[in-house]
Amino acid sequence: MFKSLLSDIGNHYKSTNALIFALKLQGPIVPCVNMRHPNCSAHALPLNDRLFQEPLYVTHAGWEQVRPHQTYPRPGHPSCYGFKWDEGRVLGEFCLSLITSGQGELQTKQGRQPLRSGDAILYQPGAWHRHRPLPAIGWSSLWITFNGNLPHRWMKDGSFQLNKNLVQVGTHRLFEQQFRHLVESVDAAGSRNSLQFSWQAIGLLSHFLADSPSHPSPEKERTSDPIIDLAMDFIWSQSHNQIGVPEVALHANVHRRLLERKFKAVTGATILTAIQRCRIARAELLLRETDAPVKYIYGRAGFASYQHLRQAFKKHFHLSPEKYRLGQKLA
Repeated sequence: MFKSLLSDIGNHYKSTNALIFALKLQGPIVPCVNMRHPNCSAHALPLNDRLFQEPLYVTHAGWEQVRPHQTYPRPGHPSCYGFKWDEGRVLGEFCLSLITSGQGELQTKQGRQPLRSGDAILYQPGAWHRHRPLPAIGWSSLWITFNGNLPHRWMKDGSFQLNKNLVQVGTHRLFEQQFRHLVESVDAAGSRNSLQFSWQAIGLLSHFLADSPSHPSPEKERTSDPIIDLAMDFIWSQSHNQIGVPEVALHANVHRRLLERKFKAVTGATILTAIQRCRIARAELLLRETDAPVKYIYGRAGFASYQHLRQAFKKHFHLSPEKYRLGQKLA
């Protein structure tokens, strides 16, 4: 029956939306539960609506030292984090743990993995697991738990660099320093959550995130001509600067007039038209997905002035940038 329950929970948390909805049912504020002992400190952090809307938020953090032959897991953790070895546990959020000394073992549905000093472990929502220090040795560890749309997107895209549950970290010393700083920051804050914890956690996770190749824009389809593709790549990476046909030709290492003829024949558009399309697409994205002032957007998208941006939008959408943004928010 218990295995069936674990399976049901795992299936439930495969859906990001279902997870977020389940957390929302708990209410906008999660009470803080503090636990401090000479060999342990842990904080279940409050979560208000503002933090809940962030792409990543920290929910729990702590450290512990387990001496040889000491009882484990240590009693006193919130029920959602505690577990019995015979049963294991399934979390509704991510958990990142670092073994700073000692040894132990980890078991998941993928099998058993030994844990040694310096090993970092990532548990993903809905995944059954259990871990413990070796009784004769014990261990010291740090951990944080976190959630949000951003880590779920990384999980979906396969961006976490893992060996089963073990994190593949390049610079262990810096990783541990940042981990300690985050846990100590939470400990110092006591019963207060902070957006700073979110940013620190993102920096910590960046140690083992793969740099996924960017997907080509719908406006930037690949062609069978490497010179044209090179020119298009340059346009889409430099359109926020004041570039024109001479700069594109110089980058492609092709005479300007030859490139213009070739570009028109392959794409059906001029180089200037391609640059304008890219700038409009970027301005459109910034207007739709951010609240940045228009005076920032026209420069970031590569337009020389607000008037140039306005003229482009009037021609392309028959709307001013402001009315375009308003229409997207009302849609």
